[in-house]
Amino acid sequence: MARTKAKTKRKGSPRAGAQGLAKPWTYVPKLVVFDLDFTLWYPEMYELDGAPFRKDTATGAVTDRSGEQVHFFPAVHSVLSVLATDPQFKDTTEVATASKTTEPAWAKTCMQLMDVQLEDVTNGSCTARSLQSLADYNTIYPRNKRVHFQELKEQSGVEYEDMLFFDNEYGNIVDVGKLGVVCAYCPQGLSEGSWIQGMDAFQAAKKKQLEG
Repeated sequence: MARTKAKTKRKGSPRAGAQGLAKPWTYVPKLVVFDLDFTLWYPEMYELDGAPFRKDTATGAVTDRSGEQVHFFPAVHSVLSVLATDPQFKDTTEVATASKTTEPAWAKTCMQLMDVQLEDVTNGSCTARSLQSLADYNTIYPRNKRVHFQELKEQSGVEYEDMLFFDNEYGNIVDVGKLGVVCAYCPQGLSEGSWIQGMDAFQAAKKKQLEG
């Protein structure tokens, strides 16, 4: 099957580690939402040959039926580590996915199989957990992202202005931003830089909201 997007071959920059990413914030989102395709992982689902997906028990690598591996962007591990173990976020912030992939079943299988390497920012210990186990809510179906966020608002009870969203497609950023969600554009996939950019934008939005 021919690959149509060369960008999915990029592996991202080496991650700095969760402890290096942890920093104090004045305002913390109640819900952090991630797109999947080319935001958390690559290739995109439609570029794969599909099920059955297999996980190598020795390496943890997840591959499709033709042997193509699905990769996390390196920063996924450190960012999700911060959300799962940093006391600022651990008991305050929930995590969700919002994907309009045309292959939702494949995406859900990959979420179940792919392990995130969690580094506890408080003590440096490491554990592996599936992406599925780290997500409190999932909206994975081919609709406009506004529909996903309407569902996430209903499921979580979190107001739009208390959400932070990461996506590699600018059109999604524009659509969701109109709802009042703080959005971070990451065209090359999630990175430490885009995480900081998103959190900085959330600080600015909250400060403006409270001052207004």
